[in-house]
Amino acid sequence: MTYRTNSVCLHILYETDFSILHILYSDETNFENMLLQKWLRGSIRDAVMERAKLVLPKRLHELEDRHQLWAKSVIVKKLRKGVLGQCTSLKQIRLSPLIVIFPQEMMDDVILHEMAHLRHMNHRESFWNFLSTLIGMDAKEQKMFQDMALSLAKNLERYFTELQRLNDYLRFD
Repeated sequence: MTYRTNSVCLHILYETDFSILHILYSDETNFENMLLQKWLRGSIRDAVMERAKLVLPKRLHELEDRHQLWAKSVIVKKLRKGVLGQCTSLKQIRLSPLIVIFPQEMMDDVILHEMAHLRHMNHRESFWNFLSTLIGMDAKEQKMFQDMALSLAKNLERYFTELQRLNDYLRFD
């Protein structure tokens, strides 16, 4: 993919499996350009989605075979904010493409969480006990650590955004 204006040319190259994204640009590239930012966000989002469509169904099928639990289908699609996966009453598992950028263990935990719903369509104690057997540790404790990590990531993102705003406010031109 290429972004081109009179003064800027930026290329995005992907590995065939979308595992690596190369962004080629010159020193003169102005990343404060809003159109360039919009194009970059869209390009990266599209690359993450393509990678997710390759990786997530394959990984779900590997975990299905390992745990002898099978979904009727798997769909990779953008879900509402804060939702990483869903399991429908029709045994269809939906996964957010965002989990493909998580560490492998966290990605597997999200998939296994949804697979546990194939047997228990709730979050009662029986669900957490079954999920614990799937992930090999106390699922409630694991969820607590993941929630803390996600919260920390959100807070860091807010912190850096505020730091950038402060920097922009204090900039003297």
